[in-house]
Amino acid sequence: EKPSHDHGLYDIQINSYEESLSCFLWQRSYFYDKARFGAHGWHLRWFNMTPDKIYSVPDRVNSDRHKIRYPAYTEIVVDEKRHIIKLINPDPKKRNFYLMAPSEEIMEKVLKKMTDIMAAHIKQNEESGSVVPALEDTPEEGEGLNDDFESLIDFPVDGSLVTIFFFIILYPFAALMHFTVPDVRTLDIEGNPNSTLGKASLACFSCLIWLIVGSYAMVASLEALAGLMDIPDAVVGYTVSAAGTSLPNYVASAVAARNGFGNMAVSNALGSNTFNIMVALGLPWLLYTSFGTGFEPYNELRNEGITEGVLILAAVLLLLVLLLLQSGFVLHIWHGHLFVACYIAYLVYVIGGVYWW
Repeated sequence: EKPSHDHGLYDIQINSYEESLSCFLWQRSYFYDKARFGAHGWHLRWFNMTPDKIYSVPDRVNSDRHKIRYPAYTEIVVDEKRHIIKLINPDPKKRNFYLMAPSEEIMEKVLKKMTDIMAAHIKQNEESGSVVPALEDTPEEGEGLNDDFESLIDFPVDGSLVTIFFFIILYPFAALMHFTVPDVRTLDIEGNPNSTLGKASLACFSCLIWLIVGSYAMVASLEALAGLMDIPDAVVGYTVSAAGTSLPNYVASAVAARNGFGNMAVSNALGSNTFNIMVALGLPWLLYTSFGTGFEPYNELRNEGITEGVLILAAVLLLLVLLLLQSGFVLHIWHGHLFVACYIAYLVYVIGGVYWW
C-alpha cells in the first residue's frame, strides 16, 4: 500500500522513545531541476528522521523498493515563506536536496529535528577528526533505486473503472514500452543519478523506433479507412495524414510540458516542423531530383495549393513570433486558443477548396 493510505498529508508521527519523527514532505525532482522549471517538479514522499539519519520513500505502491537515504549534511538553507528546506550536500560533486513542508507547523518540527541531526553529525565529526561527514556504507534492507515515477505496468490501485479498463486494454503496448525502452530516471540509494550514456542513447533509439512504427501504423490505417469511405486524397492529406504524423510530436510536447519541461515542449513543436520541411521533405526531393531524374530539371510538380499553404505557414509563424515578443516569451492559454482557432479556420479553407470552391 501507499504511505498515503495510512497517513494524511498533515500527519506528524513523533516517537519519543526512539526520538524519531515521520511526516510527508515534497521533494524537488533531480530531473526537473535540470529543466530549471518548477512546475510539477515536486514529488510527495514519506520521511522518517531518527537521531542520526534521514530516509524517505515515495507515495506509491512497493514504496520500500524506492527508498532514499540522505547524506550527513552540515548546512541547511530555509525559505520560510514557501516552507522550503534546502539540505546542502557536503560533497560538492553531488546534488543538494530541496524539501517543501505542507504546513508551517510541519516545517518547524522538521527543521528542529534536522537541526538536531546536523548538530549530532558535527559533534561526531569533531570527535572523530573527520572533515566531511561519513555516510553509511551498507544500505538498509529494502533500499534500492528510486525513480519517483509510476511504472507503466503497475496496476492503478486507486484508479477509476475507466482507468482500470484502459489499463487492461493497453497493457500489451505498455508492457512493450516498459521492457524495450530503458528507464534512465533512476537514482542510487543516495539520490544521485546512476544512468549511463549508453543507456540513455539506447532509450532515445528505442523511442525513435517506436515513434516510427506507431506513426506508420496509424497513418496507414487511417488512410485505408479514408479510402474505404471514399474521402479525397487532398482532404486525407490535410487532416488525417497531417494529424497522424504530428500526433507523436504532440504527445511528446504534452508530456514534456506536464512534467515541467516547458522549453523542451516548445522547442519540440518548432524543431519537428523544421525537420519535416528541411529533411523529411527536402532530403527525398533532393535524392529524387538528383538520382531519380539523372540530374535533369524536374517540371512535373503540380501546385495544388502549395504556394497558399507556404504563405499561410509563414503568416502563422510570424504571428507566433510577434506574440512571443509582446509577452516576453511567455505563453498564455489564450495563445493556445488562438492557434487552435487558426487551425480550424485553415481546415475549413482547404476542405472548402476541395468540395465547394
